[in-house]
Amino acid sequence: MALANAMSRAEPAPPENGPQRTCIATGETGAPDRMIRFVVGPEGDVVPDLARRLPGRGLWVKAERSAVERAVAKNLFARAARASVKPASDLAERVERLLLERALADLGRARRAGRAVAGFVKVEQMVGQRRAGLLVVADEADGDGLGKLEATGLPIARLGDAAALGGIFGREQAVYVAIVRDDAGGAFIERIGTGAARWRGYRLNSGQVEQ
Repeated sequence: MALANAMSRAEPAPPENGPQRTCIATGETGAPDRMIRFVVGPEGDVVPDLARRLPGRGLWVKAERSAVERAVAKNLFARAARASVKPASDLAERVERLLLERALADLGRARRAGRAVAGFVKVEQMVGQRRAGLLVVADEADGDGLGKLEATGLPIARLGDAAALGGIFGREQAVYVAIVRDDAGGAFIERIGTGAARWRGYRLNSGQVEQ
């Protein structure tokens, strides 16, 4: 084991398969899925392109709030675009909101397809029937309820607060949600799980920008 660890430190990691992008804030390279693409709008504003479909040259930033904050504070978008570019001061916050809305939209599609339920009792029933493939919980989830769900061994994704989840199901609040295992009807679990992880990873990686 010690030899294997020594080799892993001595040898560079193998390159990732597929296209690579370079973050304008950190200089790191990575797969597009680990980055956020931005484009320059017609008014010189910086526009997040989460779907990576907007026309124009892409400006790539690591999918971490601290990286976006740094790009704004250091005027790195203008440097990368080689043009007069003015990002909004709240761009990092806007990206976080868009990531959350994107994941919640996928959850809403799962609900409309009859693939998701909310409320601890319904979640427990779906788990007991061995139909659940992913559990989604609000930031408020804690205590015995969360402990019981963790004991199931099913993957759990935190996504937004109770009000945000509740809005998807037409109720004031929802703390616990279960999604049916994917089948030919739609691959909701992968999209929701990936979206929740992307939002949470972005949100947790925030910090003060060095002056």
